[in-house]
Amino acid sequence: MLNRFQSFISENAPEIIEGKTLLAVSGGADSVAMGHLFHQSGYRFEVAHLNYGLRGTESDGDEQFVKQLCKQWSVELHVDYPDTLIEAQLNGESVQMTARRLRYHHFKRLMNADMSMVCTAHQCTDNLEHLFIYLLRNSSAAWQGIPVRRDNIFRPMMFANAAEIRQWLASEGLQWREDSSNHKTDYLRNKVRHWILPLIQTEFPEAEVEFAELSRSLSALRSAENSKNKQWASQFPFVGDGRLFDFENKTALKQYLKNLGMHPKEAVKLMFASTGSRFHFQGWMAEVRNTGIWVGKFGRHEIEETDIASEEDLPVCLQAGKFIITVQIQQAMDFSIQQAWFFDLDGLVFPLSLRSRRKGERIEPFGMTGSKKISDLLTDAHIPSSEKDAYPVFGHAAGILGVLGIRRAAAAAVRETTHRILCVKWEISENHAEL
Repeated sequence: MLNRFQSFISENAPEIIEGKTLLAVSGGADSVAMGHLFHQSGYRFEVAHLNYGLRGTESDGDEQFVKQLCKQWSVELHVDYPDTLIEAQLNGESVQMTARRLRYHHFKRLMNADMSMVCTAHQCTDNLEHLFIYLLRNSSAAWQGIPVRRDNIFRPMMFANAAEIRQWLASEGLQWREDSSNHKTDYLRNKVRHWILPLIQTEFPEAEVEFAELSRSLSALRSAENSKNKQWASQFPFVGDGRLFDFENKTALKQYLKNLGMHPKEAVKLMFASTGSRFHFQGWMAEVRNTGIWVGKFGRHEIEETDIASEEDLPVCLQAGKFIITVQIQQAMDFSIQQAWFFDLDGLVFPLSLRSRRKGERIEPFGMTGSKKISDLLTDAHIPSSEKDAYPVFGHAAGILGVLGIRRAAAAAVRETTHRILCVKWEISENHAEL
């Protein structure tokens, strides 16, 4: 097992050998095996674990088990406690989808220049499960499989199946945790795992390995095609968090949308749709505008809520979505700064905060009487619905101070009697999502 693991690393992610990697360890057999194999190989790593609190004392037991493993491996552990159920309700998502989103968001927060790769413990059996889950959903994603590597996410256990991983752990005298929810058949994944896979594994024992090879070949072809598509798309300008395509080359645009996951019939409908029409597909959205067809990622933009506890934390530079924000104390207003707000520091109540907007929130805009919904404020600024969540809300303990890039609130305005000024300035990051 160790030799196969090291060979797989060398072939698919050789930078792991000399660098440092973040391992996602739940306490289950696959991630525990991954951690032990990293440790036995002498690779440098840290561990990320999420306690969702969905299984009560069992979730706490998983956390304690992972803590003991990290002590045994002498590595740093990063634990997060997300409010999964609340997040799912706020976003209208399933608990499973929310947990996945929060998991990868946690990984993203932990990554840095010294630790730029995340490893998850998906294996060949997971890959076969993926095939049947998406076949039952009538999705073309079934044949794509789980990629061994995508950007900075790598899956080093994809050389083995679930049974042989457990056999190896047992032969080494190593323990792991069992998630009791995996034995229920409430979810489609578990139905596939307990009802369909045993039959496939009995009748076609080579299915896991053969499908893993097929999905890797298809992944390589898809990667080449995606590179070609990105090169074609790069001639069109970014607008917000997406690209705006003209109406000139509809054939190429349809092919591009198909590769992103849009059904060919939907792509044809899009070409003849009226202005304002929106089409949602595979986490993307296409919107017909007067000047062309806008294509971008659909869903809430991830703006991590960040607090500035006190004046002692200033100055500070933060990133919220596409905004890079500097908050600092000044003695006077500097009108040479084009994208900045100035507040009377003594009129603010700490902590200050940066976060996403919330449904129904209102602001009292500077220069206006009364209040206005933030959503309406964004509409008045001609911000498309698909981009509204990309604009962070800046506030203090007493209320909202503004929506960055749109409008500030009347609160804590600078006056002649002001002695200390808080400057909030920003710029737009050039790091757009690749389209």
